[in-house]
This record gives sequence, structure tokens and C-alpha cells, in this order.
Amino acid sequence: MTTPRRSRGSLIPLLAAAAAIVAACGSAGAPSAAPPSDTSPSPSAPALASDLPASDPGAGSGSSGNTGSGIVDPGLPVDPNDPAGGGQAQLVQPRAGQQDPHPVAPTKLEASVDGRHVLVKVTWYSGVEPCNVLDSVTVERTGSDIAITPLEGTGDPGAICVEIAVLKATIVDLGELEPGMYRVTAPTGDAAALELTIS
Repeated sequence: MTTPRRSRGSLIPLLAAAAAIVAACGSAGAPSAAPPSDTSPSPSAPALASDLPASDPGAGSGSSGNTGSGIVDPGLPVDPNDPAGGGQAQLVQPRAGQQDPHPVAPTKLEASVDGRHVLVKVTWYSGVEPCNVLDSVTVERTGSDIAITPLEGTGDPGAICVEIAVLKATIVDLGELEPGMYRVTAPTGDAAALELTIS
């Protein structure tokens, strides 16, 4: 099943608001990681999306259809609304270096396909910062199967945080995929798998 393209015009007000929120949060002193020299994932190891440049959607693309170009700016045309309809998910980007990183359990995967360029929005429930901070996202491809795993850690082990559920989401850029059928999963959660046909 091919996910239909979304109209960019109808999302501009929502995306502008989301970008303003993320920009305000990002100015709180989150360190920026230097881009690595090789943005293609190794066949034997998963790509760490947080280690890759967020502003380079073309990285990881090419004739081989490699994945793992990183977390993208929420200003790109992906609907930032809560897919469950219960409110708006808080868009977050990885901040590498959190303590005790561990997989979270995604509840929803959504794809935006523009030609052969694929973005995937991953949504999950978590706690508040600094106790629960997105550290990284791994993207591992085996043939036509693509597994996405967000990892959260703590930014302050001594912090006392209120125990409330926060709906969070991040957007992963899979780059340009070669024509074919793909299955995108979040193995650590109960999110339904995405079946994509790229032509």
C-alpha cells in the first residue's frame, strides 16, 4: 500500500507552529553533533539517526537505496498532529549523550512518500524531561525490511520528575528508496507495521 502524498499547503500553519516550538526548545542549550564522514549505515550495524545531519535529507540516498539519513526538521511536510487524535504529540529530536539509553515502545508509525523519498513519523508515550530524553534512533535495514528503534535516556539521574505520560514523536528520514515493496517496523513497540510500495 502506498501512502498518499499530503498537501503541503494545508500543513504550513501547523508546521510553522511546530517549528517554532522545537526551535524554542532547541535553543535551551542542546549540543549539536558534528556530522560523520559516512552517513550510510553499515550492513552489519544499525545506523544511528542522531549521529547524522538533520538538515541533509539526501544523505543515505543513492542507487543502493540506503536508509538512515537522520532525524529531519519538523518543518518538512509531515503532519505533526497526534495520530491518535487525543492531542498534539511533542516533536523531539535526539540529543546524544543521555545516561542509560534504552528502547522505547512506539505506538504508531506514519509515512510520507514524495516520489521515492520517505519520511517516517514515530510516536510513543514517555515521561517528562530531564528524566526521559530522546538520545538516538537506530535505523536498521535487512533487505526490504526496515526497523526503527528510538532510544531514550536520562539527562539528570538525580532529577525528580512528575509522573505523567507525554505523547512524543520524531521524524526519521529514510532517504531515497529504490523501487520495490518495503516493510517498516518498530520492533520494540506495538505500532502496526507500514507496507510501502515505491515505484
